[in-house]
Amino acid sequence: YQGLMNYFKFLTVILSLVWFSLGRAELEESNKKFPLQIDANSIQHDDLNSVTKFIGNVVLVRGSLILKGDELTLKQNEAGLSYCEIVGSPALFKTRSKGDGEWIEGQAIKLDYDEKDALFLLKGQAKLVRWKNGQIKEQVSGDELSYNNSSEIYKAKTQPGELRTRMTLMPRNSVD
Repeated sequence: YQGLMNYFKFLTVILSLVWFSLGRAELEESNKKFPLQIDANSIQHDDLNSVTKFIGNVVLVRGSLILKGDELTLKQNEAGLSYCEIVGSPALFKTRSKGDGEWIEGQAIKLDYDEKDALFLLKGQAKLVRWKNGQIKEQVSGDELSYNNSSEIYKAKTQPGELRTRMTLMPRNSVD
């Protein structure tokens, strides 16, 4: 009887881990299931090369992902995955994080987004903020930031002679 109970406990732990892993993977893939909607003042499309340029008050929405800027150049591969270059004053992004009630927001002069690798690259007066339940959890700024939405890893660097990179962590009890 004890061996059977241990087997069920082990099986429960394994199934829980698999369920948790599937949930994380589903969140990463969920935005790709939604249509890509882009609004702008004007559009220039090159069908031969699958490149579209959106100009003026650009807003891209795909699931929980929102990108905003003055100009956006969109390139799509055969699988329909997108690569975006956004320029703005500033260019912005917002997306849901894997944590419960968490969102990531970023802004910079130039923002690149690679949907295939779930990677954001922010250049020029870059800032990244993680929100939880409407409160700032942490923020980082620098000349150049990168954020991987799959691994939730971000990196910051500053060019010589520019302002230093800064990270601010809020006390944990204020965001839980």
